[in-house]
Amino acid sequence: MGFCIILALVSIFIDYTSEEPAIDFTQFFGYNYGNPQLRSSYDYIIVGAGPAGSVLAKRLSEDPEVTVLLLEAGKSELPLITNLPIVAVPLQATEYNFGYESEVQKYGCQGLRDRKCNWPHGKGIGGSTIINSMIYTRGGRRDYDDWARAGNPGWSWAEMLPYHIKAERANLRDFGGNGFHGVNGSLSVEDCLFRSNIAPVFVRAAQQAGYRYLDYNAGELIGVSYLQSNTDRGARVTSGTAYLVPVVSRKNLHVLTKSWVTKVLIDHDSKQAKGVKFTRNRKVFSVKANREVILSAGAFESAKLLMLSGVGPANHLTSLEIPVIMDLPVGELLYEHPAVFGPVYLLRNPIDNYVQLDDNLNLRNYLEYLNGQGVFTTNTVESLLYVKTPVAESSDPGVPDIEIMQTFTSMDYDSSPASKLAFRLTNETYDGYFRPIRNIRSFQYVPILLKSRTKGKLRLKTRNPLHHPRFEYQYFEDDRDLDALAYGIEEAIRVTSQPAFRELGVELYSQNVPGCEEFEFNTHEYWRCHVRVLTATVHHQVATCKMGPPTDPEAVVDARLRVYGVGRLRVVDIGIVPEPPAAHTAAVAYGIGERAADMIKEDYRTGITGKQIDKMV
Repeated sequence: MGFCIILALVSIFIDYTSEEPAIDFTQFFGYNYGNPQLRSSYDYIIVGAGPAGSVLAKRLSEDPEVTVLLLEAGKSELPLITNLPIVAVPLQATEYNFGYESEVQKYGCQGLRDRKCNWPHGKGIGGSTIINSMIYTRGGRRDYDDWARAGNPGWSWAEMLPYHIKAERANLRDFGGNGFHGVNGSLSVEDCLFRSNIAPVFVRAAQQAGYRYLDYNAGELIGVSYLQSNTDRGARVTSGTAYLVPVVSRKNLHVLTKSWVTKVLIDHDSKQAKGVKFTRNRKVFSVKANREVILSAGAFESAKLLMLSGVGPANHLTSLEIPVIMDLPVGELLYEHPAVFGPVYLLRNPIDNYVQLDDNLNLRNYLEYLNGQGVFTTNTVESLLYVKTPVAESSDPGVPDIEIMQTFTSMDYDSSPASKLAFRLTNETYDGYFRPIRNIRSFQYVPILLKSRTKGKLRLKTRNPLHHPRFEYQYFEDDRDLDALAYGIEEAIRVTSQPAFRELGVELYSQNVPGCEEFEFNTHEYWRCHVRVLTATVHHQVATCKMGPPTDPEAVVDARLRVYGVGRLRVVDIGIVPEPPAAHTAAVAYGIGERAADMIKEDYRTGITGKQIDKMV
């Protein structure tokens, strides 16, 4: 059985830059979203079947008199593979990933191929929920309250919490009854069904270090807890399986896969969105929107599509000879959640048999997975710790700037090329740091910088809609970001020095990462270097289509997510988030979709659908 799983996985391990795979296995084994006959017009056209887009498709089509077209550039899920949490990282090396990468980095990603970081972005029904780590964190109450205080009514924590609860079908042992979780929603949220012997020790050690045990999805964050996961009895849940599969038989909802939208059709005189143009099976189609076009293609593709359609910075569009319809700061702001692999710990006296992935690809573990148990049900992350470092920008003691993910293993667990390819690790980096511990039981931490000061931009490379955009982003351009992650590593080490871990008997892996040999190991300067070499991303980019009031010069959409100056056009995805949230963005995107669906319905009932909103700056 292990060999069959590996063979199936290899079958989709094709270059994600190719146009079509040799064989599309989703035609035979994927979820069936139908092949509807395209109509000439729909009430709503939604571009992108990620978390927000899938929510919108379900909610807007609840009215049988409303027609909805959902267009997705990628394929459907392949449950034999995509449902397995344990292959979350290898899936990023497949065509379910757009294959974005950063520009060459000056300060970060130094141990990665070409000094570039991968910036994964899901391509297919479910968007990035096909390839992410299924971590469900909404962010803290202060994140949302800051949005509202910035001039975005309707987005405070108190106003958004009901939508998170509405979305959820939670099964949580410790926190299910605390009033912050729903039980009737579409989205399964559960305790990760696999916990190694490391997880309870880490949680206990964090408490010994002064952190409280808490539900980080209840508004307050500083503390430690076990992972809450978007899985259902141990199987990955995508936005497609949660929101679309149950309603795909609706006659008024058409879902088209492999449909790459190339342009929003906007009337130059009236400044009204009229429909979209897209390619499918090497043919070009145009379809009209009777009410609205809604972009839910993610922080990258929505911004890119706006600019290709003439909505964006006038000087940038003019330089590419794109006719300007509306001069807006699309892509002028781009935030990221930088992360780092490490520190790594060794267990000289193994506590279990989780040393190599190859050893665990067997019939017994697969049968356990089918019963909602065992190592196949984990993405390797087991627990989360939220901390505030000495260099945090916010003076609020309740706002963390670092999240520390505890994983039950380290990078050496996967001896195949998949993880190394997914993270762009060079041979020198992998062989010099991870290969020496391949046959030793180990685990690692992955600190994430939640409140990065570094800002970037998204730009078009060309007018070709199939070309990737360019990301003008340099990790650690603000040196305090580097310090924050180094402090995060040091805090992980402090927690692991607590009595709980001493009882377990762990050893800090003291090999200097290649490129940092000149620094004394376990000093602050060494860890700063370690961060620069083993930079990682958790693909949480936001703010390319920032939400803000008309007086905000950086805003692209208003508080009801309507694009300024263009009628009948909205952006409903993670790109509208104004600043980096203390969250894994999938949970935020689900909430955005639920909130926006009600806004759109309200606007139609009050007769303001399609209203053009102008900026005041």
